[in-house]
Amino acid sequence: MTDSSSSISSFFAGIGGFDLAFGRNGFKSVFQCEINKFCTSVLEYHWPTVSRFDDILELDPSSIPESDIWCGGFPCQDVSVARGSKGREGLNGKNSGLFYPFLELIKARKPKILLLENVVGLLSSHNGQDFRIILEELT
Repeated sequence: MTDSSSSISSFFAGIGGFDLAFGRNGFKSVFQCEINKFCTSVLEYHWPTVSRFDDILELDPSSIPESDIWCGGFPCQDVSVARGSKGREGLNGKNSGLFYPFLELIKARKPKILLLENVVGLLSSHNGQDFRIILEELT
């Protein structure tokens, strides 16, 4: 359990999995970023007072409130092995490539703690080079 001042900001928030898990452990959600309208309706229902933004491509770092933890799962479509014979564009894809604008926000605000999740295919995308890029950039 945490003290009452512990807070999180969720990026690519989906329907609030991180918010729910952290909330059950004493954290307060202070910011969510999600573009999908259905997901946003779920977020608004469960977290009506949380500051929310839709498009990460248009998000100004200064508009993100202070929080202890930033969490998110940038889109996996372009790194997932589920693509099969369609091939994987990796971080060059329009979905998984959203890692880069998220990275710019991270660099601008330098959150204390960053928690990212993605699919196992990220480890092998472009023979592991996409995962290497992520590790190097975050380092």
